[in-house]
Amino acid sequence: MSRTQDDLLSAALRHHRAGDLDAADALYRRILQADPSRHAARHLLGVLAHQRGRPGEAESLIAEAIRVNGTVAEYHGNLGLALAALGRNAEAEASQRRALALRADYPEAHHNLGLVLVALGRHGEAIGHFADAYRLRPGFAPAIRALASALHSEGRLADAAEAYAEALRLDARNPVLLNDFGLVLRDLNRDGDAARCFEAALALNPDFAEACDNLGALRAAQGRMDEAVACHRAALARRWDSAAAWNNLGIALNALGRGGDAIAAWRQAVVLEPVQAEAWSNLGNGLRDRNRFDDAIACHRRALRVVPGQPAANNNLGHALQGRGRHRNAARWFRRALALDPAYAEALSNLGLAVQQEGCAAHAEGLYDRALALQPGLALARFDRALLRLERGDLAGGWADYDWRFAAGQVGAMRPPPPLPEWCGDDLAGKRLLVRGEQGVGDTILFASLIPEAVRRAAAVVVEVDRRMVPLFARSFPMATVRGPADDAAGCDLQAPIGSLARWFRATLADFPARAAWLIPDPALVERWRCRLAALGPGLRIGIGWRSQVMTEERRTAYTALGAWEPLFALPSLHVVNLQYGDCAAELAEAEARFGRPIHRWDDLDLKDDFDGTAALIANLDLVLSPAMSVGELAGALGVPVWRVGRHDWTQLGTGVRPWFPTQRLYQPGADEALGDVPARMARALAAMAHGDPRNFG
Repeated sequence: MSRTQDDLLSAALRHHRAGDLDAADALYRRILQADPSRHAARHLLGVLAHQRGRPGEAESLIAEAIRVNGTVAEYHGNLGLALAALGRNAEAEASQRRALALRADYPEAHHNLGLVLVALGRHGEAIGHFADAYRLRPGFAPAIRALASALHSEGRLADAAEAYAEALRLDARNPVLLNDFGLVLRDLNRDGDAARCFEAALALNPDFAEACDNLGALRAAQGRMDEAVACHRAALARRWDSAAAWNNLGIALNALGRGGDAIAAWRQAVVLEPVQAEAWSNLGNGLRDRNRFDDAIACHRRALRVVPGQPAANNNLGHALQGRGRHRNAARWFRRALALDPAYAEALSNLGLAVQQEGCAAHAEGLYDRALALQPGLALARFDRALLRLERGDLAGGWADYDWRFAAGQVGAMRPPPPLPEWCGDDLAGKRLLVRGEQGVGDTILFASLIPEAVRRAAAVVVEVDRRMVPLFARSFPMATVRGPADDAAGCDLQAPIGSLARWFRATLADFPARAAWLIPDPALVERWRCRLAALGPGLRIGIGWRSQVMTEERRTAYTALGAWEPLFALPSLHVVNLQYGDCAAELAEAEARFGRPIHRWDDLDLKDDFDGTAALIANLDLVLSPAMSVGELAGALGVPVWRVGRHDWTQLGTGVRPWFPTQRLYQPGADEALGDVPARMARALAAMAHGDPRNFG
């Protein structure tokens, strides 16, 4: 190269380093115009093209320089950068390795090779090259940052934390580093330190939406959901189009019981980022929780398009199909999840329920056992196993797992327990026991049969139930103190949810007492209703209910429409009395018009909230016909004959009856019979018995 060209190259480099790319570009081209073989100028012109965001042009120029002189390590290293920018990572890896073959102590090549390996998903290999880059050039900040990130990706949390600490020593006021260090500390369960990192990042950059969002996710993990929501909303105020923040906001809102708002947030997340599988899954789970199973299924299928090999996405689709009652199809997806992750305890548990619904109880219990061997605290598996064991008559095993119903979320909302130890079956002599109502009204009535045993064992018993039930329970259990929900523990020593008493008082079928009733109606109201019903004239007085007030897709198959009871209305000398609570006026009017028979009801009786009045009415009936609903349980607890229509369930405890209710008879569909066919069979039985003693109905 002539002296003039040397001077031109030096001048071009000065412009290049000063950021005057136009001047540098002109000089590089002038050199090449004079002598196209000048590989140094061609290489630097390629570097300049890369800096200007033209990687294709850069690749062409640097490759030509290498064809002239392939012995310069920097040429291969910079070619690798251009190839990586073009997404040609395998070729980029080869270029960086050629650079290192020419010069093993080339820190930039080690660093850039590490970046390519990360892009190829080979974080473990990348770690060594980042470490070499930093070893060769102490203080090389990009290398130590990349090393820290790769260590985090590989789960080497302690090493990652050490690397981030070193990176922050070099660049203490870097908000991105602080945010990333906070993520590592969070994963190390150092929540306080993680929060301080996120807060410090925000102090340096108040517009840093990601740090704000990460702080919200940390607060959510700590159970501080209101703070989490505030953080996620603050992140969105900084960057409204952050799909991650919308997704995390949905998670926090859902945890606060604001499912509708959560669904809206997840919808926004998938609109902004349609390939965000986690948001699709969360949206699907939220819709499933609201019994919108078809919509949930569609969401989970969208998630699977993005991550077909993710076990959770396969499990979630199965769970949504299970809610739709498509158990066999659901089982296929649970098995796919398990093929991807054989140790996926939740999928094993869900598969257990699916095969149980298909009639394979023994196989189901084995699946629950396998799930619990992997994850002993999996509450839903314990609860489902409890019901399976109780259904087949294994009371000891069933009641032990039944206590997991709260953690499994299967008993609805319940007040937090008072600050008292839970009674675990030990001696109650001299102790005051608080018995807390739980679940729905029907379950509370069923388990109320256990209260007399508690009273006999404890020095005193306080029973806390729904306020609507207090008068009825106070009359029925005068030996106990009955009250509505209260904030104080009333001087008690121990507490127990009412359903948990069964573990200690109903360990075997022999423990069920031979008493027909345990609830006592108001005598004055009984007499009032006796007169009212007598005014209907001679004939049997039959009370009827046909559905639960809480109707989900899963529960719907356990109930019939009122129209299925047509054979009952064809019977003569029968007075049908409505016991269906809730809004059913249209159904009653339609049935009366269709069947030409009145269904008796009284405007001054609130069947939903007036338990004393409803109990007094039922006490005057000859028979109650009911599916699984509270008026049927109330009738059984009053000792009134009840014919219960429905399928086999766990409350039968492995028998052909329900041991809780001596006056209750079960009418269940046979092998070739639909549930809607059963009322006709009940009507035939009623017709055959109508002229006999009403006591035969029990």
